[in-house]
Amino acid sequence: MGASMLWKRIWRHKLLYLFMLPGIVWFFLFSYVPLYGIQVAFRDFTFSGGFTGSPWAGLKYFRQFFDYYQSEALIRNTILISALKLVIGFAMPILLAILLNEVRNVKFKKTVQTLSYLPYFVSWVVVVTLMQRLLTPYGGPVNDLLTSIGLAKEPIQFLNNTSWFYQIIVGSDIWKNIGWNSIIYMAAMAGIDQQLYEAAKIDGAGRFRQIWHVTLPGIRNIAVILFILATGSLMSAGYEQLLLLNGPATAAIGSVLDVHVIGAGISQGRLSYAAAVGLFQSVIALVLILTVNRIARKVSDVSLF
Repeated sequence: MGASMLWKRIWRHKLLYLFMLPGIVWFFLFSYVPLYGIQVAFRDFTFSGGFTGSPWAGLKYFRQFFDYYQSEALIRNTILISALKLVIGFAMPILLAILLNEVRNVKFKKTVQTLSYLPYFVSWVVVVTLMQRLLTPYGGPVNDLLTSIGLAKEPIQFLNNTSWFYQIIVGSDIWKNIGWNSIIYMAAMAGIDQQLYEAAKIDGAGRFRQIWHVTLPGIRNIAVILFILATGSLMSAGYEQLLLLNGPATAAIGSVLDVHVIGAGISQGRLSYAAAVGLFQSVIALVLILTVNRIARKVSDVSLF
């Protein structure tokens, strides 16, 4: 396509491009302009010297991180927690969207949708505080219920307990995000041709057969694209959640790169070191997205590019 044809198409659809303009400007200002600061990871950054005046350090801070005695544990914990969230949590919004799509009572459907969306807008500080009140072994309602019905002989220490750490982390993440993440699947299901369901009914397909042969294929492309994007978060387990839920007893399995970067950069003032670790996370995330995207293109013929 020549340049003249491209400009003609842009002009023909100028209103659509105008709608895209705010998003393009936002990404340019907050995603591309800050790339100039990547050089901090390769300099002994000082506020007096700035980005260009600080002395060059090369790979000094990358070596510091990999020589750090906890670096292997930080990477392992980050990948493990992120993988658990991805494997278990990725399917939950799809399941919720399918269940809501099958509900015929509009009032009940809207009520469930609203209740499932609300936790997304609540900060992790509020969520963790609520969890502490509910799960505390000292008069918490959850433990009181478990002991009263005989499922527990004594109160259980759910928080700051290695036996329950992963369940609490993954469960709270799903509860907080499942409703919001299901929106795009609900939108995809709304775009499925209803004649396909009618044809399936004529062929004798029940509700489950319709879901398997019509609904799931109808959202397959969206699910694959979202999965590709989700793999980029394998090196980011979630800063706020882990900062608030990880304690001394779970530090061995709950310390992750996100919290380590924030602690080094803000608490300790090691900006160059924090930038180097953050850049390492970003490069690995980019490699993961490119790799999974290529695999998805070969397997399912669906990809980002």
